[in-house]
Amino acid sequence: MPNNLIPALDPASLPGPPWLFHGLWVLTFLIHLLFVNIVLGGTLLAAFAGHTKPGARETQTFFVETNAWVISLAITFGIAPLLFMQVLFGRFFYTATILVAWAWLGMLGILTLGYYLNYVAKFRLRAGKDARIILIIEALCFLAIAGIQVAINLLHLQPGRWESVAQGAWAALGDPAFMPRALHFVFASVAMAGAVLAYVATRRAAKDGDRAACLGMAQFGLRAALIATVLELLDGFWLLFALPEEVLKGFMRGGPATMVPLTLGILLGVLLLVVLGQITDPLAQEKKVRRVAELIVGTVVFMVVTRHQLRTIYLAPWRTGEHTAVATQWGPLALFLGVFVLCVGLTIYAILRALKDKPGPGEEAA
Repeated sequence: MPNNLIPALDPASLPGPPWLFHGLWVLTFLIHLLFVNIVLGGTLLAAFAGHTKPGARETQTFFVETNAWVISLAITFGIAPLLFMQVLFGRFFYTATILVAWAWLGMLGILTLGYYLNYVAKFRLRAGKDARIILIIEALCFLAIAGIQVAINLLHLQPGRWESVAQGAWAALGDPAFMPRALHFVFASVAMAGAVLAYVATRRAAKDGDRAACLGMAQFGLRAALIATVLELLDGFWLLFALPEEVLKGFMRGGPATMVPLTLGILLGVLLLVVLGQITDPLAQEKKVRRVAELIVGTVVFMVVTRHQLRTIYLAPWRTGEHTAVATQWGPLALFLGVFVLCVGLTIYAILRALKDKPGPGEEAA
């Protein structure tokens, strides 16, 4: 019986109210996801930016230079949501990772390879060489990581599938929601990376950058964002109807609490298409380009909330009768929140300084 495969509830009391940890999980995962989207979507765009088109090489250079530090931030900001996952759903999540242990542990090797390939591409571009093959392999590495994460997250939601996966790990890919969920994640990352690329290009053009290259970057980024957003909306409905029937019914019965975030996310996606369709000259429409980036971030916020709500509905039958004691430790919680806010502030400051301060070449500037 699947219930026999679920580890016993940790007898230790929660160090704080559950609502706080749910909120912190959503917040920290959102920050982590924004960096992950830039890494995955940016690598894909760099891999397929072409070679001779205006702004193609600048696009590749921008993303490999950005990935050099964004990958580190994505990893660092992935620690907090993983810890909150352990507190709230650890017995489900870590059982899923054990069932596909080779894939879970293999992510470290794939991530290391992708990270180092980014530096290989970076140095080849600086030397004026072609880096397309390197970028394609790097993109495949990050796509593999995304697929593993999606498979594990779907698996931990459905203990009823654990027995079949224990007999063969490849069964983890048999969930009907796997493909639409993986594509949903990939399309979102491409849309966000495209919007960031377009915004950076408009800023460079405003500072007397190469207008031909900047225009090529902006057009490529906006075209990628437009195509990805259309596919994202279509795939979103596929994903919705690929959910198990009882989960979909539970979600619909959730009323405004579940339907409002989903509806707002869809509406923001539609509005995003409208704004993208209004941009004819991105260098002269910087405000609209910035609005595209803002709408994409807003859509991601509501989709993260919906994702977390679906997790609760998926696991509800398996958590019946679960009673967790709470012994709030306000001191450590206050310390964590203070350090977290400080680190986020320092990260934002460092990113802004990195974008503004561009030292020239040579030992004196270094």
